[in-house]
Amino acid sequence: MNDKTLRDFSKRGDAIPVPDLVRVQQHAYDQFLQLDASHDKRDKKFGLESLLTEVFPIESYDGTMRLEYLYYKLDEARYTPDECRELRLTYGRPFRIGVQLHRDGVDEVPEEEIYLGEIPIMMGGGEFIVNGAERCIVSQLHRSPGVDFSIVSSFGDRPLHSARVIPERGSWIELEVTKKDVLAMRIDQSTKLAATTFLRALDEKYSSTDKLLELFYDVEDVKVEKLHPEHYSAELIIDTDTGEELCRPGAMIGDAIEMIQASELKTIRVIRDATDPLILNTLAEERLDFLAEVTEHEAALLKIYGRLRPGNPPQVDKARQLFEEKFFEDSRYRLGRVGRFRINRKFEDDDYYSVCDESVQHIRAEDFLAVIRYVMDLRAKRGRAHIDDIDHLGNRRVRSVGELMENQYRIGLLRMERAIRERMSSVDIDTVMPHDLINA
Repeated sequence: MNDKTLRDFSKRGDAIPVPDLVRVQQHAYDQFLQLDASHDKRDKKFGLESLLTEVFPIESYDGTMRLEYLYYKLDEARYTPDECRELRLTYGRPFRIGVQLHRDGVDEVPEEEIYLGEIPIMMGGGEFIVNGAERCIVSQLHRSPGVDFSIVSSFGDRPLHSARVIPERGSWIELEVTKKDVLAMRIDQSTKLAATTFLRALDEKYSSTDKLLELFYDVEDVKVEKLHPEHYSAELIIDTDTGEELCRPGAMIGDAIEMIQASELKTIRVIRDATDPLILNTLAEERLDFLAEVTEHEAALLKIYGRLRPGNPPQVDKARQLFEEKFFEDSRYRLGRVGRFRINRKFEDDDYYSVCDESVQHIRAEDFLAVIRYVMDLRAKRGRAHIDDIDHLGNRRVRSVGELMENQYRIGLLRMERAIRERMSSVDIDTVMPHDLINA
């Protein structure tokens, strides 16, 4: 066959050279494996190293045994790519981890390398050979962690705003303004509860009603004679003689003014000018079950516990444990570096907000407070407050191959962790070795 001569009829060449189209995939997978770095130089924030340091050490239920992670290594592939295609095998590297076992009452600390399986090798075009067939992992475009504001619906000519705090891992927190002008929230599609209840539970510093009202309004002491029906109560007003409740915190004085003036009370803490009664309405609808032996912070924890675990008897210790596990444990709740960056960027113009380091992965009371203030700014059309477009690419991010594989490996390692814990409770502490606990 004669060779064909290629002739180029274009008048202009390429403006720029064709870029490396698989560079993103290769870089993400290299960061996941960290093959070129030695054991002690690997970054503990990324890839396999971050996964293994997150899962280990694994401690037995009774605390007598502890399995600690030392390092991982990836050996050379046993077969070539062509052999894998022909024999229908996966082209990968043997994956081993170094662990050591500590036991109470036993001085010897055995150290072993355990084989866990094969990790696929990425080829030059960003593909893998799995069971003899070439496969590739497609990057995903998903909603970026952080906080987004929108308008759910409108009531008449009044827009009802909403906000979502989306973590990288953990429960979604959704806030919305109801038709009654109450700021309600949901945790993972649970039933609605007042947003101020969640704020009380996040930090004891913001648990009192007085403190919450001072954060959003100007509170002052007014003599009973100068009281007006349009004033809002900033405290629980009780008749000192009869013990009867005259007005709840956050409620308008209204018709109760005559009973208040007829009582022995001299001064009342009120809010004269409430431009936006959103927080007042929320406090009035909150209805926490205050008991004599329970603080406002604990009452808020019990309220959330009742919504998340309906039917369980309310106990303060159990409620606090559940809340801390759900929102303060890195393994359960994590905003991610992207989520923390977006929250910092969103509220950096807020004078009352303190920008924190990206290593702080849990939601703070200051973050939630800034979300509430931003919703109030949207309602009042103040400053630079604006609605976010969730379809805008600035509010989305790419999940590359490294992150997708990390999520899958996490599921497998957590299953392995549970199996090791179960095995620890049934083996002899004097003779057990690391390979007896890890069954690959």
